[in-house]
Amino acid sequence: MAEVEDPQKPRRTKPRQQTAPDLEEELTRLQATLRETQQAPSKEDERATAPVPDDIQDLADEEAAIEKEADSLKKQRELERELAKFTANALDRASTSLLTLGLIGPGVGFLYHTTLLATLTDSELVVATISCLGLAFVLHSMGRAVLNEVFLR
Repeated sequence: MAEVEDPQKPRRTKPRQQTAPDLEEELTRLQATLRETQQAPSKEDERATAPVPDDIQDLADEEAAIEKEADSLKKQRELERELAKFTANALDRASTSLLTLGLIGPGVGFLYHTTLLATLTDSELVVATISCLGLAFVLHSMGRAVLNEVFLR
């Protein structure tokens, strides 16, 4: 029976025997190609060693200046935020103190029958309490306004 070749398998061919002159010629050709590639600079090497045009250098300088200014603006913004937090906290602490003075102080005095209540009439006590509460509300609102002004820009 005759052997049928499988179309998917390539046929093997015998490698061609090279003679010494053929090998020497191939070696010489490869050495010449190697020398050419070593002597001729590639386009990538030319780009790497080429001087940078003034326009590109100017753009790089401008970019560095913009980055420096952006960092400066970020620091300034952080400073403004911290100062706003500090101011708002101070106003809120003052409002808390007024709340304590106007509401809790008279309440404690009433419970313990201190002499402060003896010197103030009822209407004066009510006016003092309401004014302390009003000032506490105003100070608290001012603190919130400071925060809103800086953080909601």
